[in-house]
Amino acid sequence: MGLVIILPFAALACFGIISIYRLVFRGDAGPEQWKAFKIHAVAGIALGVFLGFFLSYRVANKRIAGFPIPVTISSLDDGRWTTNIPPAIIHYPAMLTDFLSGMAIGLVPMAVAAFLKQTRERREANPDKGSAPPPP
Repeated sequence: MGLVIILPFAALACFGIISIYRLVFRGDAGPEQWKAFKIHAVAGIALGVFLGFFLSYRVANKRIAGFPIPVTISSLDDGRWTTNIPPAIIHYPAMLTDFLSGMAIGLVPMAVAAFLKQTRERREANPDKGSAPPPP
C-alpha cells in the first residue's frame, strides 16, 4: 500500500529533475550556467541526504524520520520510544524518494532563473506582443 504513495512522489521528483535540466540547458549553456547548475545540484544532493537520512521531527507523541515520505515512525509509549520500521520494500524506496525530492528542491532556483531568462528573451524578441493596443 505504501508504494501507491511512494512511486508517484519518486516519479514526480525524477520528472522535476529531468525537466529542470532540460529547461536550463535547452539552448547554449555557457560556463556560468554549468557552474550554477553544479552548485545547485550539490546543494540538492546535500538537501536530499539531509531529508532522507538525518531529518526527524515530532508530531504529537510521534517522532517521524524522513521527509516528504516518512522512513520510520517512533511512538512514545510509557516514557519509552518504540520505533516502527517498515519492510525493506517500503523503507528503501521511501529513502530514495526523500533523496530525489531534496535534489529536485535544490534545483528549483535554476528552473526559476531559466524561466525568467527565457521570458525576458521572448519579450525582447517580440516587443509588440503583450502590449495593449493603441487607443482609437
